[in-house]
Amino acid sequence: MPGTCVVLMYHGVTPAQSKPFVRQMEKLLKLTTPVATDAIRDLEDGKRYAAVTFDDGFASTIDTVMPVLNQKAIPATFFIPTAYLGKEATWISDDQKRMRVGHVLTAAQLKKLSEYGLAAIGSHGINHLRLTEMNDAEANKEIAVSKKIIEDITGKEALTHSFPFGSYDKRHVTMARKAGYSRVFTIDPKVSFGTQEEFVTGRVEVDPGDWSLEFTLKLIGSYRWHPYAVALKKRLFNMLP
Repeated sequence: MPGTCVVLMYHGVTPAQSKPFVRQMEKLLKLTTPVATDAIRDLEDGKRYAAVTFDDGFASTIDTVMPVLNQKAIPATFFIPTAYLGKEATWISDDQKRMRVGHVLTAAQLKKLSEYGLAAIGSHGINHLRLTEMNDAEANKEIAVSKKIIEDITGKEALTHSFPFGSYDKRHVTMARKAGYSRVFTIDPKVSFGTQEEFVTGRVEVDPGDWSLEFTLKLIGSYRWHPYAVALKKRLFNMLP
């Protein structure tokens, strides 16, 4: 049986969610072997791997998660929308949620983050827009120029890209290849087998608020059970007074 890798996709992790995040990382270490996103290659047969990613680059999230990741030696990739460095995430329409996650990290914070050995920096476009709603020239700029901006700030090559909102088609995959990325990430909940020809990799969205069983099912790739867990969770919450 070939090795498999589940790529986890987080967004905001607030200080109040630190303890459940720690428990999730402890479970990750218990059930899988952590791997960096640029090392999802030639997975050992019969082994289960997990890669951790964070979209949007919220400064509060990074302050919360980096001490945990460093302590437990878990690598992670942070996907940054470059036009929002030091700014609020105005693509989030919910005012309360936007205030809760806070601003995207600044250029100086991005530089500092890139210096952590366990942190890799990837692109999340320039303006956090849906590529499928743009013409080719605009989409190519979002993909290629964001890469250069990150590299200019960090002094390191940006090898990965995460499509904002999971919005993309074959044209955008081609653009990413030409821009020099080694791998791009979607929000399609698919297991990675780490083959050499794999360029587009799916992820499963997780949250510190996930129930323990819910997170476990995601972590081990049992996606067929996940909708039932979500439905049960919503039903029980609706029963609360």
